[in-house]
Amino acid sequence: MRLSKSLLLLCVLLLASVLSAAQTQTQPLLPDTPAGRQCAAWLENFNRGDRDAFRAFLEHSYPSALEDLDRDMQFRRMTGGFDFRKLEDSTPTKISVLVQEHDSDQFGRMTLEVDEAEPHHITKLDLRAIPRPAEFPLPHLSQSELVAAARAEIEKQVAADHFSGAVLVVKDGKPVLSEADGLADREHKIPNTLKMKFRIGSMNKMFTAVSTLQLVQAGKLGLQDPIGKYLTDYPNKDVAAKVTIHQLLTHTGGTGDIFGPEFEAHRLELRTLTDYIKLYGKRDLKFEPGSRWEYSNYGFVLLGAIIETVSGQSYYEYVREHIYAPVDVMPAGA
Repeated sequence: MRLSKSLLLLCVLLLASVLSAAQTQTQPLLPDTPAGRQCAAWLENFNRGDRDAFRAFLEHSYPSALEDLDRDMQFRRMTGGFDFRKLEDSTPTKISVLVQEHDSDQFGRMTLEVDEAEPHHITKLDLRAIPRPAEFPLPHLSQSELVAAARAEIEKQVAADHFSGAVLVVKDGKPVLSEADGLADREHKIPNTLKMKFRIGSMNKMFTAVSTLQLVQAGKLGLQDPIGKYLTDYPNKDVAAKVTIHQLLTHTGGTGDIFGPEFEAHRLELRTLTDYIKLYGKRDLKFEPGSRWEYSNYGFVLLGAIIETVSGQSYYEYVREHIYAPVDVMPAGA
C-alpha cells in the first residue's frame, strides 16, 4: 500500500488529544517472565524504528519473522510504534497485552508466545486492532480547545514533513476549522490550497467494499462464492476456485499485492483492471485462502473487475451512479 499524505480529520483530532492525555499516565510494567521480557524487548526495538537494530533483535529472538522485516518497518512508520497499556494474561511462555499506537488513538491486542527452553525464541506474535476499551476513555475537549489542539498537531506534523493536505472540521453543518497546509509541489514550493485535488489512495477501497455489498444485497453476488464464478476466464484456475469474495474484502485471500518490480516495469501500461489481471493473474497464491491476513491491493483490483462483470458498467460508472449520485441529492444533515 502506498500511503497518501492527506490525513483523515478524525485521526488528527484524536491524536492531538490522546497524546496529551497519555503523557500524564503512569505506564504499567511487563512481568519478569520469558514471555514478558521478550514482549518488552520487541516493543523497545520495534519502537526505535532503527532497521538494523530491529533486524539484529529478530535474528536473536524471532528469526522466523526476518522475512517480514520490510513490512514491519513500514508498519512502524505508519503507527509510530506502540505503547504498552495493560496486561491481560500472563504465563511464563505466553503473554497477552493491550497496546496503543503511539501516533493515534487506535488500540490493539498483542499476544506473544515463546519457547520454553533458552533463549526463549518468540514462536508466535499476533497483533490485532480492537475497539478502544471503555476503561481508556478519550478526553473531551471544548470546541475552542479542540480547534487549538488540532492546529497545534497539524503544525507539528507539517514541520516534521509528515502531513501535507487539507483539514476540515464541521459541526452542525458549519465549518469550525478549514485550512490547507504543507506543499502540493515540493520541487516548485507550491503550497496546498483548499481547492487542491488529492489522490485519495486506498480510501477508494471503502467505495469498492460498499459497491460489492450493494451487489450482494441485490442478490447478484455471494460472499462465499469463488471469484471464478464471475471472472470465468481468470488465468490461474486454482486461485479462481479457492478465493472467495469475502476473503478479498477481508484481505485473507492470499492474492498478493501489486507493488514491486513488476509494477515498476509495467506501470505505464496499467490503465484498466484487465491490464492488472493480465500482469498478475497467472501467479500462485501466497498462502492458503483464509489462513492468514495480509493487505492486498490486488484483491481489491479483483473486486473492481467483479463489480464490472456483474453490473455491466465500468467500476467508475458504477461508483458514480450508485454511491456518489445518491449522496449528492441527500438533504443537509441527513
